[in-house]
Amino acid sequence: METDPTIPINKSRFSLKWKVFVVTCSLLGGIFVLDRLLFFELFFMFPNETEWDSSPWYNFIHKTKELQSSKDKHRSIITGSSVALYSVLPDELNHKKDSKTKYSFFSHVAMAPTDLYYYKENLLNAHPNLVVYIHNFADLQWEYQKPNFGKFQFNEDKWVKEFGERYPAKTIYPRAYLEDHWTELPRKTISKLATKSLFYVSRFRVFFWDPIEVYIDNHFRSGRKYHLYQGEIPKEGIWSKGWTKETATIVCTEKKSKESIFFQKPNTKLRFRFFTNLNSFSNQKLIQESERTFLHSGWNDLDWSSLGQNSMDWSVVQIQVLSELASAKEVNLIRYGKDESVGIRLSHFFCKNTTLENRSYSRGSYWDDTRLVTMTVPDFKADYFERMIRDAGTRNELWRLHFVREAKKNVNSITFEPWLEFNRILTISDYFYQHKIPFVLVLSPENPIEFDFYKKSQWRKDWVSHLKSHLEARGQTFIDHTEAVSDVRYFFDPHHLTYEGAYYYNSIFSASLETIISKSNP
Repeated sequence: METDPTIPINKSRFSLKWKVFVVTCSLLGGIFVLDRLLFFELFFMFPNETEWDSSPWYNFIHKTKELQSSKDKHRSIITGSSVALYSVLPDELNHKKDSKTKYSFFSHVAMAPTDLYYYKENLLNAHPNLVVYIHNFADLQWEYQKPNFGKFQFNEDKWVKEFGERYPAKTIYPRAYLEDHWTELPRKTISKLATKSLFYVSRFRVFFWDPIEVYIDNHFRSGRKYHLYQGEIPKEGIWSKGWTKETATIVCTEKKSKESIFFQKPNTKLRFRFFTNLNSFSNQKLIQESERTFLHSGWNDLDWSSLGQNSMDWSVVQIQVLSELASAKEVNLIRYGKDESVGIRLSHFFCKNTTLENRSYSRGSYWDDTRLVTMTVPDFKADYFERMIRDAGTRNELWRLHFVREAKKNVNSITFEPWLEFNRILTISDYFYQHKIPFVLVLSPENPIEFDFYKKSQWRKDWVSHLKSHLEARGQTFIDHTEAVSDVRYFFDPHHLTYEGAYYYNSIFSASLETIISKSNP
């Protein structure tokens, strides 16, 4: 076919280029719209059945969107790192009848002051009536501070490069971080952050399958794979991974025809004792007692009818291991410190209806924590040394705690001077002051064993003084709760409270905010 000689060649070429340009822009625009629709909007409408601390980045973004799309009569938002998550129990605080506020978390693991600095607009959009920042010495990124001639030298070059590779920067604020530091970042990091700034699928792929896998596990599988045990809690307690003690007495609110139990050793012999209810258990009025040996290790089916039990005539079962017990270290519940015997492992929702409510920021009580409170103080200190201090400089899981501990020792001979991470807190304070949102900074409880390293240092006095004077000059509140919890057994490590410790601290925390909440909630 011949071309039309009446159409100039240049015009024909321009027309074709224009069409290609329009089609390309349309395709790119469609991709951007589809990316936002699928991965930023529709993806977070999927039911969130993930458990406490199981998918931190997904849960944080999901919680942020939930807060931004809802309002409470009075909302107090607790923000901070895992120190905040392990310090208070909002579920318990919100159950109080006379509560004048609704407590919610805006928090994730390893949240540095810089992270909160980049989140401050998102936090403001979460409709807070009060912002409480639970802060700790450990949050100040001590791996970038080096003592030098009586002062700390902050390695900003290393900080900039490594922060660009952290999940918060890559997943939540890539564009903002890139705009602030693109001249200082390596080319590879720039490329990565630029891609994540453009496409949510690139940001969220690290956790995309988390809620989907949990949903499938909860609805279509046997309950043999899970993060935290959510079945009925035995009277004797249970480990977070579902391991019982030698004996487990369980009120079975949902008697399924079959359950699943796990054995570490083959030829495990169990004794089952059935009772009508708790009263009959207290009076030891048995319906039936039977014993059974399970030949195979690993997961096994437990068929109640095979034990001669009708589903209608009992509600309490006591399961006792009669054969050799495994240990907590043997089943990988703990690695260091005092070992304990364990019994059997129960399936995810053992003797209970499948509970599907959002538990992403709900912390439960497990034997992992409770056992520490049952120790004597000398036994706890010996166990703590084995778990947290011995060979800390060479154990990968303790490398950051080791940095923080050494920093506490170093500040005794160091002069306080503000640096980037410290100044971020002041900027956050100014931001909420400008927006007329009451802001409270709380120094969280610290394990007395570790606090002693720097308790009397001049550096700490000046650090606290700078924070306090800055906040009080703006009509904000500074609360030092570093020594609010004196029993070392309430701490799992230097800065994180056990469940029992958080339950104890809850009343101290809420009481310290009562006046502030009353003023902001007339």
